[in-house]
This record gives sequence, C-alpha cells and structure tokens, in this order.
Amino acid sequence: MDRSELREAIRKFPLFSKLDGLQLDRLAEHAVVNHIPRKAMFFTEDRLAQGLNVLLSGKVKLFRMSEDGKEQTIFVFGPGEPFCLCSSFSDGKLPANLGALEDSQVLFISPDEYEAMVREDPAILLNMMRVMARRLKDAMDMIDSLSLKQIPSRLAAYFLSWHEDSKVSLDISYRELSKIIGVTPEALSRALRKMGEDGVIEVDGNEVTIVDEAGLAAY
Repeated sequence: MDRSELREAIRKFPLFSKLDGLQLDRLAEHAVVNHIPRKAMFFTEDRLAQGLNVLLSGKVKLFRMSEDGKEQTIFVFGPGEPFCLCSSFSDGKLPANLGALEDSQVLFISPDEYEAMVREDPAILLNMMRVMARRLKDAMDMIDSLSLKQIPSRLAAYFLSWHEDSKVSLDISYRELSKIIGVTPEALSRALRKMGEDGVIEVDGNEVTIVDEAGLAAY
C-alpha cells in the first residue's frame, strides 16, 4: 500500500474523518503499516505496546488465556477500529493477547506523533474517548453476561446488540462466537437449535435473522 492509498484508507475511518488534507498527508507519511499473517500473534500479555494501532484490513481478536489453556475472546475488531487502547495511554502493558483471524494490516502511530495530532485537533481525542466509552460499556455487558446469564440469555444479548434490520451477519466463525459468549461450540449449537425451534431466529449459514424480537428479548 503506497502513501496515497494509505491516505485514502485512513480518511474513511471515523477516528480520522475530521482531519484536513495536510494532517492526513502527515499521518500517512509518518505512520507505519505492520502485517500480521492469519493465526499469528501481534501482541501478548508479556510484551510492552505503546502507540496507537488501527486495523487497516483483515480481522483481529483480543483474548485472554486461563491457566488451563481455555481461551476467552473479549473483542473482535474489523477495519477502522483502534485497539490496545489501554496500553496506548498507560504504561504499555497489555492485559490480553491479540491475534489475527485473517491476514491483516495494522496502522501504527508513535506516541509522539499521536500527541502532536491531538494538540492540533482535539477532536481526535474526543473520538478516541467515544471509542473507549463504548468499549467499557461492551466490557461491562460481557461481564454481566458471563457471570449472571445462562447460555441462551448470553446469545440473545449478543444478537440484540449486533443486529441491523433484524439480521446479524456473523463475520466470525461459530467457534469464535462460542469463545466470545464463553461456551463450548456444542453448547452454542444446541442453543441456536433451541432458539430456532422456538421460532425466535432463523439461521442460514453465517446469517441470523431475528424473527421474533420480543421473544428473543424474553430470553
């Protein structure tokens, strides 16, 4: 990806949508593009990570590993999403791991360059605060689901959070979805089948249609 292509790519991301032409040029000039092969690790809990990282293309996941090797997916990020924000604004220690679900490209902005951009345009910091507030709310919802809700309730909460026009397009595998809601793939399959039999959803490949939203909410 050359600099002009990079400039056009980042211009479309909400985080940088308010930058003017000169700011975009400078960002494209000073940013570094890192490549992550599918299934490769990008950050781990024992590695320092400072600076701002924004996914340019592909798909990555943030996850924790338990002592017995069980994986809990926390977030799945798509293009335009910044990640590892806690390390960007703290001591650089990451409380989770980040790996690629697909071949991915990541835009890296050094701490000094990011600070200079914020000083020129505080709106960038406001956009970042909105992202962090949404992530915090999502994390609290996940804690609530994993600690207080049964499997159908967790799944219903996920579908109700991510649906658009009564449809949820799963751009992740069912195995990854099972990690997000903290269940086994077999338990996920049983819950999907039961919800289908109850007439609240219809599943067609990776697309879930909410047939009865009130019924789904009742879960």
